[in-house]
Amino acid sequence: MKKILLISPAYRTKLLENVRVLALPPLNLGLIAAHTPEDFEIQILDEAFDDIDYSTSVDLVGITCMTPLAPRAYEISEGFRKRGIPVVIGGIHPSMMSEEASCYADTVVVGEGEEVWPQLLRDFTNGSLKKIYRAEQRPDITHLPAPRRDLLNNKYFVQTVQTSRGCPHNCRFCSVTQFNGGQYRLREIDHVIDEINSIPDKRIFIIDDNIIGSGKTSIDRAFRLFDRLQGCNKEWGGQTCLNIVEHDGLLKAAAKSGAKALLIGFESIQEDTLASFNKKVNMRPTTRNFKEAIKKIHDHGIAIIGGFIFGTDCDTPDTFQRTLDFIMEAEVDAVQLSIQTPLPGTALYRQLAEENRLLLTNYPADWEAYNVFEPVFAPKGMSPDELYQALIEAYRTVSSPWPSFKRGLKTFIKTRSLFSTGISFFWNYDSYKTISSFTNTGPRS
Repeated sequence: MKKILLISPAYRTKLLENVRVLALPPLNLGLIAAHTPEDFEIQILDEAFDDIDYSTSVDLVGITCMTPLAPRAYEISEGFRKRGIPVVIGGIHPSMMSEEASCYADTVVVGEGEEVWPQLLRDFTNGSLKKIYRAEQRPDITHLPAPRRDLLNNKYFVQTVQTSRGCPHNCRFCSVTQFNGGQYRLREIDHVIDEINSIPDKRIFIIDDNIIGSGKTSIDRAFRLFDRLQGCNKEWGGQTCLNIVEHDGLLKAAAKSGAKALLIGFESIQEDTLASFNKKVNMRPTTRNFKEAIKKIHDHGIAIIGGFIFGTDCDTPDTFQRTLDFIMEAEVDAVQLSIQTPLPGTALYRQLAEENRLLLTNYPADWEAYNVFEPVFAPKGMSPDELYQALIEAYRTVSSPWPSFKRGLKTFIKTRSLFSTGISFFWNYDSYKTISSFTNTGPRS
């Protein structure tokens, strides 16, 4: 029986290597494993927890990676290829940079890999692996099987579930639309509920880019999903857009189903910045009053992890203070503060490349800096170092121990949930610890 090792690389940079408390299981590898024929022995290794043994007995290695993990993925690939073991690389970065990835692996999978994986394994068995396998169309996920969680042996804070793929919003900084498509593809709710009921953990995180979607079909489906979730007795977090506040009863239904925390991309408190992002969903009359939207969500006992991006052409050093004031006044429970990052495959990358504003282009080594915490381009309203230092100071202001404790306490009072409180406190405090460990080195740009 041939052996396959699937690997999720970990960050090597000091900035990110310690972020493990809220590490999420590599669901994509679990799904690939679920599409693997039974005549293969398969193992999943998450480098965030486990060390790689290059001497292990294995016949084929598969590696997934996002952009900042590409250098590490290529390094791992080299370690196995030196022993003559063929390596397959897939995921969002290799899909956007397939020519680059093909220089560091025997085979590259472009696009969602579930449907091409069985053919790839047949070719591997026959000794006829191709250099590139492309998913010619996005797979129908209606009856998507559950991932092989039995192969995920680490102690994760939450288990993850996917109920849909795709996003129509096409924000300029995001590559999800290009990778997963601009239409929502929905899993059959019965399959989703069966999968959730099979998970012994009390806590789950739904990793859909927007759990409620947009349009009548998606909203009606969200109501049905939330209704069914009530019987699962789970506490869950998920990602959504602000349009969740537009629909009467939807927040109430989410809360009754066990929703305790929502990750929401506010991106910016400035309308000109939102317009430059093409973030139209945050500019509607029903969503652009962020404080009112936050209050509606809090009124239903749901915590908020707010995402904010800095360094756009509309930003100045003053943008940080005004955003921090908003975060504290609106009592956003946890924050994800990041620097605008031009990831490959995005409109933002193409724009900054055309304007000759990219500062770190020694690829693939420089991809490691494309981690949303380091400036990799020339901002207009400040220097790269000013942008970086302002981000560091912002994290100190909102996520140092005392502010993290106070906000965690407020979250518990609002939600009465240790799950929500844990996300609020650890998301904030771990971010502070990680950023603090990196402050003496400064940005690479």
